[in-house]
Amino acid sequence: MHITARIEYALRALLALAAVQPRALTSTALAETQLLPLTFLQAILTELRRADLVVLKRGPERGYRLNRPPEEITVGLVIRVLDGTPAESRAAPPAGEAYDSVRSLRQVWKAADTALLDVIDAVSLADLLDGSLPEHVRDLITRE
Repeated sequence: MHITARIEYALRALLALAAVQPRALTSTALAETQLLPLTFLQAILTELRRADLVVLKRGPERGYRLNRPPEEITVGLVIRVLDGTPAESRAAPPAGEAYDSVRSLRQVWKAADTALLDVIDAVSLADLLDGSLPEHVRDLITRE
C-alpha cells in the first residue's frame, strides 16, 4: 500500500488535535507544529471537515477540533475519506486455461487486502496516541 502525503499529513494533524482536545488548534498552529505546508493542510482539513471528522470553531477560541472521540477515528476511516477504498480491487481474471493454473493468485491478493484492512481498521487515533496498538497489529510488527 502506498501512503500518500495527504494521508500522512491528515493523520499527523488529527493526532495533534487528539492530543490537545478539547482545545482547538488553528490550521497555522497545526502546520507549524507538524511541519506541514499550510495551504496543503488547509485543503486536507476542509475534506476532514466535510467528512465530519473535525469541526471548525470560529471566535476567540477559534480553530479545529475533533468531531468524534479519538477511539472512533481509525486509520482506515481517514484513508477512505481522503483516498477512497484502501484495498485494491483487481480486475476480473481473463477466461481460459492459462489463468486457471494460477487461480490461487487471486486468493493471495484477497488475503493481502483483508490483512491490510484488518490492520488499518483496527488502529485508532487513541491507539496511536498512547502507543497501545491492538495485539494482532503488534504481532505483525514483531514478525521477522
